[in-house]
Amino acid sequence: MKSLIPAVYFSVAVAVVAVIAARPSGPFVLVVTSPAAHAAGSMAVIDRADGAFVWAGRVPWMSVAYSQAPDFSERLLDAGALLVINHDLALGCLQGMNT
Repeated sequence: MKSLIPAVYFSVAVAVVAVIAARPSGPFVLVVTSPAAHAAGSMAVIDRADGAFVWAGRVPWMSVAYSQAPDFSERLLDAGALLVINHDLALGCLQGMNT
């Protein structure tokens, strides 16, 4: 049981770091919408939030959006986005596209 406690603390610490890293910051965000809505649904969510579409990858329900508004992430969620995270996490998705 005592050996389990450090593993739990480590897991909690990793989860906290992941949440902090994923927190949207800056004008660019990664927007995840419903896969059933396809590209049109993703574009509609970004448009309803008064943002600009920047990039889409291999899956049409994940895209990068831009807005200078400080409440852009909240507006995306209100417009129907399932998840809004830091766009730097999309760089991992972009790495595979150049190979």
